[in-house]
Amino acid sequence: MKRIVLMTGMLFVGSMVVAKPLEYAKWISDGKPQPTSDEACYLEDPAPIFKKTFQIHKEECSVELHIAALGLYRAELNGKPVGNAVLAPLWTPFNERILFDTYDIKNLLVQGENTLTITLGNGWYNPLPLRLWGHINVRANVAVGRPALAAEVELTHSSGPVMAFQTDGTWQVAETPLLRNNLYLGEVYDARRTIGEWRSVTIVTNPPKGVLERRSAPPVVEIATWPSVKVTPLEPQKQVVDMGRNFSGVATFRLGKGPAGERITFRYGELLNTNGTVNVMTAVCGQIKSKGKGGPGAPDIAEQHDIYIRSGAGDETYTPRFTWHVFRYVQVQGLSNALQPKDVIAHAWASDVKSALTFECNNPRVNALHTITRNTFLSNIMGVQSDCPGRERFGYGADIAVSAEAFILNFDMKEFYRKSLRDFADEAKGDGYFTETAPYVGIASEGFGGRSGPIGWSLGVPVVMSELLRYYGDTEIVAELYPACARYMGLMEKHAPDFIVKQCIGDHEALEKPSTSLTGTAHYYQFALLMNRFATLLNKPEDAARWKMLAGNIRTAFQAKFVQGAVVGKGRQADQAFGLYHNLIVPEKRAEAEALLRAALAAKEGAFSTGIYSTQYMLDLMPGAVEQNISKDTFPGWGYMLANGATTLWEVWKFSDNTFSHAHPMFGSVDSWIVKYLLGIRVADDAIGSDKLIVAPVKSPTVTDAKGEYQTVKGPVRVSWKMDGTKRHLEVEIPKGVTARVQPQPDGDWVEVQAGKHAW
Repeated sequence: MKRIVLMTGMLFVGSMVVAKPLEYAKWISDGKPQPTSDEACYLEDPAPIFKKTFQIHKEECSVELHIAALGLYRAELNGKPVGNAVLAPLWTPFNERILFDTYDIKNLLVQGENTLTITLGNGWYNPLPLRLWGHINVRANVAVGRPALAAEVELTHSSGPVMAFQTDGTWQVAETPLLRNNLYLGEVYDARRTIGEWRSVTIVTNPPKGVLERRSAPPVVEIATWPSVKVTPLEPQKQVVDMGRNFSGVATFRLGKGPAGERITFRYGELLNTNGTVNVMTAVCGQIKSKGKGGPGAPDIAEQHDIYIRSGAGDETYTPRFTWHVFRYVQVQGLSNALQPKDVIAHAWASDVKSALTFECNNPRVNALHTITRNTFLSNIMGVQSDCPGRERFGYGADIAVSAEAFILNFDMKEFYRKSLRDFADEAKGDGYFTETAPYVGIASEGFGGRSGPIGWSLGVPVVMSELLRYYGDTEIVAELYPACARYMGLMEKHAPDFIVKQCIGDHEALEKPSTSLTGTAHYYQFALLMNRFATLLNKPEDAARWKMLAGNIRTAFQAKFVQGAVVGKGRQADQAFGLYHNLIVPEKRAEAEALLRAALAAKEGAFSTGIYSTQYMLDLMPGAVEQNISKDTFPGWGYMLANGATTLWEVWKFSDNTFSHAHPMFGSVDSWIVKYLLGIRVADDAIGSDKLIVAPVKSPTVTDAKGEYQTVKGPVRVSWKMDGTKRHLEVEIPKGVTARVQPQPDGDWVEVQAGKHAW
């Protein structure tokens, strides 16, 4: 379709030009110079608001607004919000790819003059030079600049032609009362101020080189709201609000009337101290907790907090806009009024992924674990699947790899994970290495030099590709990412000429860790096997043969170095789990190796001593042992977390009140066990698009009935079962195009069924 592109002003017919959305839009900013020192980055810097006034006749068939931003944006048309996205746009490697959003704005238009305003926050494009862990400066490793905007209004007439106007030098900009905003440290809002004087914008002459692409991944939106459950006064002008559970997002504070200039501070935390004050320490940015550690100008403690300065004009309300927090508790300081629970409203934010699962059983603890796992997952998807929503917020490949299946079993993750894979591929375009996090922020632990990440974290790419193929039948993303994976494996072949990977982070947070060489080599083998599958799928027989041979050589080398008969490594839980899960033990020794794993479990009275990867492996290797770790209140285990009041999952098995996150998804891999083994719905390893299922609930000591539904791409799978003594009554509904192997009775015979309802 032809578009009539206007560079300025009123909408009238000009030259006919074929154009893509935003092709003629200019990047505009407030034109302020960037700070010349780290200290200056922490000074007052009001967020800019951009304005365009235009005339319109409402008979046009459709009107769309396209917005790309470097930083974050909130748009309003005639004073009304445009769309429901928060924290838009999605974070990407801006030098490679910039996502734009499209909104239907016809219903917000008025006849005649209309005013479009777009406010920009710093987001990931203008971060502070905080030194995470004393040395990682995100600002030095991402594309950085003044927050900038590219926008376009596009009108389609019934006759066919399209007219558009876009950001250019005719737009205006002013300062807002939002004096400071940062994703980690929060906001400072001075309500005494008003919008500043309007002036001309600055055209950005050297924006990032990333290709503009329409967003297909789900936006970040508000997913739930609720009032706080309790307010506890501590001393004059200090009170603590309990939101009832841990979550990611913001809160609205109804502050009532008060004097102009009253400075109210909101401090956020996941826990309380023994004296009832809020403990901020588990969400402090990058463990910056002492003077000087965060670099020049940084606060001594890089905690989550917001500041609101009253205008003094009537009842006042405050809601942060360009930040988010992870918290259950808020300490409100400086407010002369007493808050009531109804005065503080939680706004939980997450990527708008649709729920794919319903589940319930007769065991309240299992139901509670399922709930807090889902809460943890939703707290960690703000466009990027993060390791934690407080101190880091980065897309670590290993965390994604171990929890991807559990996420997919709970939510429609296809487009979200497609975006994640493209982030990793974009970051690998330079040297060919997958980075530890995507977008890359400067973290490169135990990699191979430069920006390269460790192989156990690079593994997230092929694992997620495989899961998208298995669950959604997504062959396109496999074809798209295959060249990047092949390039990476070519580099690995040079680093491991003897087929042994010498270094990796390893089985993160295991209580008994295998050697990092053992875990790295096992993951190298897994990568080669996945490449063989992808090459076969893509009809690349020579490549398939190459990867098969490589996998065989790695397996032989692994057995020679790490396996003694049936003993893997030191024979502990994680060591044995790595060998068994990856089938790196000779067949005749497998039964003995499994017996050794059971013995290692028994030595710990059934408790897991496993880490990020081996815990996931144990779910499939020893599904009957998982429930004990949920049922027991003692350390370590999921039951220990629940017994200690967890409403989201912890980063580590041990309770932490000063370091580790209380909303970390990696041990949420347990929810895949709940679906696959307790409910009993498993997608077969060789499935494409969930076309092959296994339905086989495990024999459970505490669960006597369960029911649920999982929405596959073929349709819903429904399972309901109930024990009657030693006999199980099982009902299954299979969608069209799917075959299923079903085990109606515990330890009984298997039957194969097609689409339809079945009962035993």
